[in-house]
Amino acid sequence: MSKSRDRRADELRYTASGIPIKAYYGPGDTKSLKHENLTPPGQYPFTRGIHPYGYRYFPWQNAMISGYGLPEEANERQKYLRDKGVAGYEGAASINFAFDNPTQNGFDADHPLSRYEVGTGGIFINSLQDIKILLDDFDPANLNVAYIIDTPGPIIFAMYIAYADRMGIDRSKLRGIITNSPWRRYYTGVALPFPTEHAMRVTTDCIKFAAKEVPNFNTYSVNCYDTREAGASAIQEMAFSIAPAIEVAKSLINQGIKVDDFISNFNFFLSFQNDFFEEIAKIRAARRVWAKVVKEKLGAKEDKSCWMKAHLQTGGCTLTAQEPHNNIARVAIQVLGAALAGVQSMSSDSYDEAICLPTEDSVRVAVKTQKIVEHEIGITNIVDPLGGSYYLEHLTEEIEKEIWNYLNKIDSKGGFLKCINSGFIENEVANTAFQFHKEVKSGEKVVVGVNKYVENETVKYDPFEYNPEIRNIQIERLHKLKAQRDNNKVKKYLAELKETATNGGDLMPIYIKAAKADATMGEMMQVLRDVFGYYQPKNIIGTTG
Repeated sequence: MSKSRDRRADELRYTASGIPIKAYYGPGDTKSLKHENLTPPGQYPFTRGIHPYGYRYFPWQNAMISGYGLPEEANERQKYLRDKGVAGYEGAASINFAFDNPTQNGFDADHPLSRYEVGTGGIFINSLQDIKILLDDFDPANLNVAYIIDTPGPIIFAMYIAYADRMGIDRSKLRGIITNSPWRRYYTGVALPFPTEHAMRVTTDCIKFAAKEVPNFNTYSVNCYDTREAGASAIQEMAFSIAPAIEVAKSLINQGIKVDDFISNFNFFLSFQNDFFEEIAKIRAARRVWAKVVKEKLGAKEDKSCWMKAHLQTGGCTLTAQEPHNNIARVAIQVLGAALAGVQSMSSDSYDEAICLPTEDSVRVAVKTQKIVEHEIGITNIVDPLGGSYYLEHLTEEIEKEIWNYLNKIDSKGGFLKCINSGFIENEVANTAFQFHKEVKSGEKVVVGVNKYVENETVKYDPFEYNPEIRNIQIERLHKLKAQRDNNKVKKYLAELKETATNGGDLMPIYIKAAKADATMGEMMQVLRDVFGYYQPKNIIGTTG
């Protein structure tokens, strides 16, 4: 029996991404580790973190993702989060907005396709008036705000700029993130983006404008999170996010903009799932890869340009509808891992994520989970406390190699946009997702409460409930706005937007003028759709073959 056990213990095992793992690691497993890859924290290539003193300087930002219902309801939830301790750097207010499906697709509340989803699963923004209600009692000059929205993102950002202009706030004081990264939409299928070449134009137009006008705002969030939620592995998450960021940067450089003038305003939106050490190693490896890409491939001169500034959200897809209170443990472990990896800001999911939007009870637990990790266990006293671990350093090296392998493969196929258009990216993600679900179904991969240690009785839970009148209230407000505004001025700016979209030129200044005239997001998006059209999805089904 003991020999059989020894054989089983000595078998090669694998991380969630398929990297082989031995039973233990020692000095011989790190002989290939290059010293220049393991410099002190705050030094290139930033494997151990971008700041020399880590959380001793300041803790990570609490950037809890939120948003639902009417703008005033979303505003009240943000005030609740603020009261429970959510804060940005040096005590500034911190807001992280998710948007509903109609807004993600560029439709106003009165569009027929918006019928059942206004304010569900996120907030809606139709006009500058909605921005004003949404941010009541928050000062944009002392606010870090994130708008998690892609294709219509530059228009939402323009409305925020218009709001700040009306308040007399200098644009240089605006801080935050606009996602503005539509690429994951081509293979996650949630929203309808423009064809890739037009999406690139809209994305870079926003970045180029902000580099001069709103220099302290992160105007391109490399959205790794949704790629992971769609089923990608940890390695694919990073490779399929770094690759399009390279193409966006090259497009801007080709337009005559110096890389050091814009690249430091790129931000990475990461996921943290259940393979604890792989997730930490992934973040360390990705920091290293990105630093080398920016310096060696894009030609950056400044160290700050090479930073991978990381916002992280715990893995929503790892949480279960069965026994939702088990998710409190999952989120706590993921928060701990993210802090050990040294991210700059964090959103911790609520335990009811798999069932509904967070209730006040569940989001309070999620906030306090971060606070417990920050204050009670001592990890903010030390930067990269796992650095030097034989296993972790080996795993970091292996993940870095695999990320580079994917980047080289994408490059050999003509770049990321061509890989989207050919279906390569979608196929890779679909196959990985299919394999995961196959392993869960067979029981090879254990999910507690789902395929093992299953309770026979249904766990009682009171879910979040929406205001059923959201859409009717918003349509009434929208129609009132259109009746009271100067519609001739709106038509003038929409015509200017169409001409510029068709013939070339800067789009952001026109969005801002149109927003100030109370043109809606849906109206501006419709102009762009009329000019650019829609991308046609590949509809690929995953296999293991």
